[in-house]
Amino acid sequence: MKVSELAQRTGISAHRLRHYEELGLLRAERTGAGYREFPDHVVREVVFIAMSRDLGFSLKEIAETLPRYRAGTLTFDQLIEIMRDRIGEVDAQIAQQRAVRKKLVDHIAWLEKRKRASGQRERSQKTSSWPTARKSKP
Repeated sequence: MKVSELAQRTGISAHRLRHYEELGLLRAERTGAGYREFPDHVVREVVFIAMSRDLGFSLKEIAETLPRYRAGTLTFDQLIEIMRDRIGEVDAQIAQQRAVRKKLVDHIAWLEKRKRASGQRERSQKTSSWPTARKSKP
């Protein structure tokens, strides 16, 4: 099948499929006219790549796993372990983002405190600079 048909069958753009081929993730034969011709089993590989990308795996990680998937030697246990490792990475990213969020909240609180203190100083300076009415002595 041509790249446009593969794109239609998998929902992955032809541009992305060409990119995957350039990276060596997909293999296509060339016709006499120079068109890419993908065998039917590539649909399954494209779905595997797309699902892996959706789960946040890098193209490098996919390239390391794809040969075993293609050969049928990637076991369910191995897939589960790979995904558990990915969960650990996601948890670490979440913890890191929570730490950044806490710093932002703390900094906002500090700025608001400074703003209030600055406003109080400005009010006290304005109040003290106003002339006060003096009572005259009889």
